[in-house]
Amino acid sequence: MARRRNARGHGDRLREELLDAAEELLAEAGDEREVTVRAVVEKVGVTPPSLYLHFDDKAALIREVVARRFGALAAATSTAASQHPDDPAAALRAGVRAYLGWARDNPGGYAVLFSTHRETQLLRPDGTGGSDAFDNLVERVRRCQEAGVARDGDPHLLATLIWSAEHGIATLSVARPHFPWPDVDHLIDELLQRVVGLPGRVSS
Repeated sequence: MARRRNARGHGDRLREELLDAAEELLAEAGDEREVTVRAVVEKVGVTPPSLYLHFDDKAALIREVVARRFGALAAATSTAASQHPDDPAAALRAGVRAYLGWARDNPGGYAVLFSTHRETQLLRPDGTGGSDAFDNLVERVRRCQEAGVARDGDPHLLATLIWSAEHGIATLSVARPHFPWPDVDHLIDELLQRVVGLPGRVSS
């Protein structure tokens, strides 16, 4: 059945539908090379020219899929951290907890970011790879150091260690749900104490 044409001014809706379809196909395939323009447009019910009105090529489509999900992850962690403007340690903890919550609640989006083979990468203006989500984590570590609640050292390196650990928790807790996992807040406290020297929370 042919898809009904969007009303004038509804091009943004089609754009989002194309992004949703590409994300779903990418999560299912696990490999960018197996996602084709034809598969995306057939899933939405349009033809390739409709896609090219919004994206120059498949790489541009995939890049936007990834950017959208990294943006959502960055927003989730930043929103949680912003609840503690005067407590850098609490902000860092909240950001890590929000990362784990987002990964749990958005398995398809998380898989697109970290479990799929992607040749298309996000690039900063200087040509290096990265994302706001990670850059924000680095900044939260730096603020803890400036406040004297985290050990000295390269904040990028410390953030990399945190990200590696939280990603491990996020993926393993899904792959091995029956493992006797400790309480998530206890895991986060132990992680941040051991990696960046954050003091433990004071029990009320």
